[in-house]
Amino acid sequence: MADTQFSMFPKAPAEEEKEPSLASRLGSRMFERQQDMARLFGTLIGAMSSIFSPGDAARTVSVRVAIRQIFFTGVQALPLVGVIAVFVGATTVIQVQLMAAALPTDFLGRILVAIILRELAPFATAVVVAGRSGTAMATELGNMKANSEILGLASVGIDPLRFIVFPRIVGTVVSVLALTVYFGAMALLASYALSQMMGSSSFSALSGAFSDALVPEDLALFLIKGTGLGTMVGWLCCHYGLEVQTSPTEVPQMASHAVVMTLVACVIFNTVVTAGFYWIVGPPVH
Repeated sequence: MADTQFSMFPKAPAEEEKEPSLASRLGSRMFERQQDMARLFGTLIGAMSSIFSPGDAARTVSVRVAIRQIFFTGVQALPLVGVIAVFVGATTVIQVQLMAAALPTDFLGRILVAIILRELAPFATAVVVAGRSGTAMATELGNMKANSEILGLASVGIDPLRFIVFPRIVGTVVSVLALTVYFGAMALLASYALSQMMGSSSFSALSGAFSDALVPEDLALFLIKGTGLGTMVGWLCCHYGLEVQTSPTEVPQMASHAVVMTLVACVIFNTVVTAGFYWIVGPPVH
């Protein structure tokens, strides 16, 4: 029979590890954030620099992926964006007419340009694309990462940033630019139609006021916002999808995180660009 002895006295407690100091925790957190930012911008730089990589066949594949992304992100989103734009245009006209019914028509034209074309069209389009296609991209890439498909592509010499991330960023940028134009057109048509129904101003007077409110810098603003917002949606959603490790349960969590971070980045970018624009051209209504 085995000789087993039991102590009558409790064992001395093991020496507890000391909790890290506040400075240590802050330093560790800052180091983690630096690593996160390095990976984040590494994804964008790696994807954009892949355009200079040799190989005509590889470029053909990337173009096909980008075209499919434009179809899924841009073409299939036309009905949803159109409905939102119509209600946005109608709501804007109703609010302006109720608050400023006695003001001249040119005031309404400046309001439509400032609110719809310069602000709501690019930002609302980016929000729709992020919620609809951004979630899909993050989920798709997250599943590929969890199933080791990304690792498999890299192991046979296929660059995931070139063949997966870069075409999706390009497709998202093109889609956001096109959908922004579509959103603005539908919103303005709805505002024109509702103004006619309310009898507040004629179509010719409102269109003339709208044309007078436009400035040459609006084209630059459209390109900057459309390109910037589209890049952020494609870049951030792809990046956070690739941040999934091995567990499939991480995929929905990271997809949700990707959309939230994308919306935060879009709000900040839109605010900074708008502030710079009006600092250059002056206030929208004067």
